[in-house]
Amino acid sequence: MEKEDTKLTKLEIMDKDDYPEELKEQGAAALLLSCLPYTRFSYETSLALDKLKSDILGGGKRNRNSSSSRKRPRVSPSHNLGAAVSRKHFEDKQGEYNSNAVARNLPRKPPIRRLEETLKLIGNYEPHEVPSIPGLNGIIGKCSKPFEKQLTESDLRDDQSRLSINKADAQKYLYPLLNEDENLAEGISVTTYDPNGKEFAMVFKIWVSKIHVLIGGWKAFFHEHRLRKDQDFVTLWMFRRLDTKKLCFVITWRSLPGVTTPIKRERIRSRPRTRSKLGEIQVLVLAVQSHGAVQLVRVLVVGVNMRGGVLSVHDRQEVYAYRSSPLCQQK
Repeated sequence: MEKEDTKLTKLEIMDKDDYPEELKEQGAAALLLSCLPYTRFSYETSLALDKLKSDILGGGKRNRNSSSSRKRPRVSPSHNLGAAVSRKHFEDKQGEYNSNAVARNLPRKPPIRRLEETLKLIGNYEPHEVPSIPGLNGIIGKCSKPFEKQLTESDLRDDQSRLSINKADAQKYLYPLLNEDENLAEGISVTTYDPNGKEFAMVFKIWVSKIHVLIGGWKAFFHEHRLRKDQDFVTLWMFRRLDTKKLCFVITWRSLPGVTTPIKRERIRSRPRTRSKLGEIQVLVLAVQSHGAVQLVRVLVVGVNMRGGVLSVHDRQEVYAYRSSPLCQQK
């Protein structure tokens, strides 16, 4: 005991210069590792670490000709995300894979999301009204409301190099910011910013086929950020700079691993109020279902009884009508 006490005393009074360099490095590394769980990284550092992780796990080899070939395990149980028959089989296989992956120190497969869970994640997403991007504070003028789009295979093809924008979204969110002298057919030069504030020169235009697109720097954008079809959802804003009055876009995105098919969103279309002998009515198209050559349209009728009696303004009924019905014909 006396010898051990003597050794401890010598270690305590040992001068720092006499402490072995190897032990110093090991001690510093141990302290760094113990602090990592409580360290908050900046957004730029998180992106850099995520990119480094992808490079290491993917072996640093990516097919440059395929924009959506990011090396990340994925599960595709069925074209129907709600297929209950095969879901259990794939969950069992996934559990078996993950147990082996832990033993071999491999990345785990992303969990299979139910269709209801996926739709809830998409429907409950509410981005900020004004994008928070480094370097843009104080220069964002009039800004559109954000809207989201699921990336498709054609959006990530090198031979097309364009991001398509839904016509309804373009007319609702982007058209109000356009000036009279800006011609979409000829194309409008815009600056597009990524979440880090990096600029990409693009052109916002409408093709002869009436498709609204962003072209130019879009190819470099999705290659640099390794965006993937189906499971990556981009959010777009358009704004005018206060200093130059030029149009700009901001594109951010979020990933939903496990989504392997396009998800169709129902758009609620409304018709203007009309008058009839029964009084003022309003017809809202809630949903459209296709059954072969027949389309069944679910509509909401406000202010009129289907039997012919007048209702109060607060009464409403949901009815089903065929596309050939006068209630559902487009003017």
